[in-house]
Amino acid sequence: MYRFQYKAYRRSFAGVFSNARESFPKREGLLLRIEDRDGRVGFGEVAPIPSFGTESFASALVAVEEIGEEMEPEALRGALSGYPCLAWGLESALEQVSSEGKWPELAEPWPVCGLVSDLDDMARIEELLQMHFQCLKFKIGKGAVIDEMRALDRFVDLSDGKIQIRLDANGVLDARTASLWLERLAELPVEFLEQPLPKGMESEMLRLSSDFPTPLALDESVGSVDDLKRWRDAQWPGVFVIKPSLSGSYRELSQELGQGEDCCVFSSSLETKIGASNAIGFAIRHSQQRRALGFGVDDLFADRNIGLGLGPFLQNGCLGSSDDFERLWNLT
Repeated sequence: MYRFQYKAYRRSFAGVFSNARESFPKREGLLLRIEDRDGRVGFGEVAPIPSFGTESFASALVAVEEIGEEMEPEALRGALSGYPCLAWGLESALEQVSSEGKWPELAEPWPVCGLVSDLDDMARIEELLQMHFQCLKFKIGKGAVIDEMRALDRFVDLSDGKIQIRLDANGVLDARTASLWLERLAELPVEFLEQPLPKGMESEMLRLSSDFPTPLALDESVGSVDDLKRWRDAQWPGVFVIKPSLSGSYRELSQELGQGEDCCVFSSSLETKIGASNAIGFAIRHSQQRRALGFGVDDLFADRNIGLGLGPFLQNGCLGSSDDFERLWNLT
């Protein structure tokens, strides 16, 4: 039996943050705190993004109110099937308790991918280059294709083609436009094109992946553990972008990733340092390749003090400690 507490939070972005499908004026979520009978404490976070198939903030809030002041994890498992972010938050808090807040040690710094939400945002691009990021992810599908391609060419020239590039369409392209992009990307240092077509059009993306050399990555299409299982069984040939905080059960995701090697990239769900630390700790434990972590997002927020602020590399000591989490809890 654990003592259970929660607090709601709301974070403001430093500017307008959007992808091709939606804009995010605020970031809402829940912080969770559990304590066992021996006084060991674990923290979790519920950071929903309903467009990825998760519960809403409002429904998560109703669900945590129903848990009460004491919880028995095994008794809750069945009730959490429709609440993937809450399931993840609770199970990652339990993992903190069992590991006593210790994170895996890194043999060497791990690269982090910075995020640019607008290809024309030269101030943001120059800021990340000055910080020596070696991998940048750009949102596309927000403007005219030719304008975005020209902006990408300018970036390649600016960086001398030495920076690894990821492009994310958030599923808004059609097959023709995706083909145009893939024809152009064959000449550029692009690691992958992420989710060019909407969820549900994976068969079309499979056909595209066989026609062009640039790998495709599934993101929205693998929002849950069940989605990941389905496309692993179908032998998806490209990359899986996994947002642990949205995926559901920590235990089930761990079991699934233990079934064999995949090309996986782990990515942020715009969490505070609690959720980001749990997600990155999971990534370190389960990554079989050292692809850049998609967690270079904290400077998108106005209140940077409650995020991780990793910079271009994850290093030992970068993830939050129990004391850090307790301070954040007391500030919320």
